[in-house]
Amino acid sequence: MKNLLLPALLILAATSAAQLKPPTLEEAAARRWSEMNSDRIAGTADGQGITMSDVRRQIEPVIGQIRSAVRSDAEFERTVKQAADEILRNMADRQIVLAEFRSGTGQLPSSYVDADIEETVRRDFGGDRSRYVSSLRAAGMTPLSHRKLIEDRIIFDYMVGQVRRSAMTVSPGKLSAYYEAHRPEFERKEQVKLGQITVAQGAAETLAEAKARADGWAASLRSPAAIKEAFTKAGLRLPASEPGFEDVAKAVSTDDYAAKGGDAGWRNLTDLNERVAGVLRGLKDGETSTPLQFDLPGGRAVWFIVRRGGYRPQGFATLKDPEVLAQIEDKVRTASVQQAVKEWLDDLRAKHHVEFR
Repeated sequence: MKNLLLPALLILAATSAAQLKPPTLEEAAARRWSEMNSDRIAGTADGQGITMSDVRRQIEPVIGQIRSAVRSDAEFERTVKQAADEILRNMADRQIVLAEFRSGTGQLPSSYVDADIEETVRRDFGGDRSRYVSSLRAAGMTPLSHRKLIEDRIIFDYMVGQVRRSAMTVSPGKLSAYYEAHRPEFERKEQVKLGQITVAQGAAETLAEAKARADGWAASLRSPAAIKEAFTKAGLRLPASEPGFEDVAKAVSTDDYAAKGGDAGWRNLTDLNERVAGVLRGLKDGETSTPLQFDLPGGRAVWFIVRRGGYRPQGFATLKDPEVLAQIEDKVRTASVQQAVKEWLDDLRAKHHVEFR
């Protein structure tokens, strides 16, 4: 395969004022491109040509992002070239996938394209088809060319989706092999499943009043009946079901975990405040602490009521751990899908003629 030479692809500024100033990096790169590259066939895939202008249309939206990420003229040109090469390869792959579909007996029902266009008109143009057609004209397209674009996209997504779906199933053997090969990744520290309710001293509360409120909520957690009584006393709406720790957290906690019912997830004990970690070590699974007071700058105070929902000793997580299993399944499935798509495209490249110029 020939080495691809696609330098920076940019639009030149054309005002006389701009010409009086030293050219910017983008302008200089664009001028070099204009001098070296006229619009031409950059490659062919199964007899279909891909022009430089096709590539430019794809790369122009990311030029600004590339420019902000590089530090020199040379790096800018090199990065743009790499991006253009990748775009050209992807466009060629797209062409041979479409060719493979059309070389078979499959045919895309027109209703699929109709439904996609109707959704676009409804979502992006408020159901106004005349606005949709005007937008196409402004972009240099016709309804027919846009329809062809949508048809190609649907076919491509369908073909790649078929390959992806075939590779989604992973065997227990692959999961076990991945775990053994990456066992050090699953070493973990001593952990607890942390539940947390934060009671902050109000602006109009004295320290004693705020402490009494925190103590009251902590005491109410001993039984659903006591929680109901505490809700009624505080003038809060009672939960529909039997109330528990999660309901109290949602009703009174002031931290980021309140919306999750106080669930802070599995936490390394060594990452927690030493006092909090010590209390959690002394609790049994399912037990809740008394309020732990911490003084804040400015004379205010905050109380933490913590619950130990579970405990994990230091060691290696196993495949029986649902979180570990889900993590490995995701990684193995992703690798399997990527490999399947790669092999499929390699076969298509061997079957259909692709040339870069």
